[in-house]
Amino acid sequence: MKNYDAVQAISIILKAAKEYDIKLKDKHFLIVYRNNNAVCTSCIGFRDMNFLHLTGVKTKLPAQQFYSACLSGKLSVSDIEVDTKGKAQQKLAVLPYLPELPYHNCMIGNFLNSGIVIRADYFVGDTKAVLSVGFRYGKTVDIPVTLYNESVKRLSYPICKVLAIFAKQYHSDVYDECTYLSKNYEIDRLPDEIKSLLNSELK
Repeated sequence: MKNYDAVQAISIILKAAKEYDIKLKDKHFLIVYRNNNAVCTSCIGFRDMNFLHLTGVKTKLPAQQFYSACLSGKLSVSDIEVDTKGKAQQKLAVLPYLPELPYHNCMIGNFLNSGIVIRADYFVGDTKAVLSVGFRYGKTVDIPVTLYNESVKRLSYPICKVLAIFAKQYHSDVYDECTYLSKNYEIDRLPDEIKSLLNSELK
């Protein structure tokens, strides 16, 4: 894995922040997946204060100020510290792929606690064994807490197939966009309790 210095880290973070702002910030995603014979859901959400922790770098800036500095292009090398051998390197390697995750085929599974200290309850990962995102259960929405340059199959069990993903603004009552739908699957096949969460135009 490439070792990123502070200058390279800034470049990665600024580009990722812009994509995060467009595709993830202030959005909730309803992940619909099959667990054995049951159709289940998880709701994940992304806010501006979540971004800093996902970069892996250290800074004295508050999380929201850090995010604003990223968007304005004012974040500088003097604002951050990059651990050249730690988790930051792994997070920086996959950070550019994060904004695309809920828009493509992915898998989901409970965190397989194998002695690794991770404050995540479950992981969502791509099908290319590149990015896995750990989420922690929240009161209304689950929040991202870590990124791994690792196959979700090595971090979770059982692994469940994602059938569909829907998005909405966090303050909206219904999901009004389908960001991913599994091949040969139809929204009409979803259980009524899930369809009731969707905008009528999606049904």
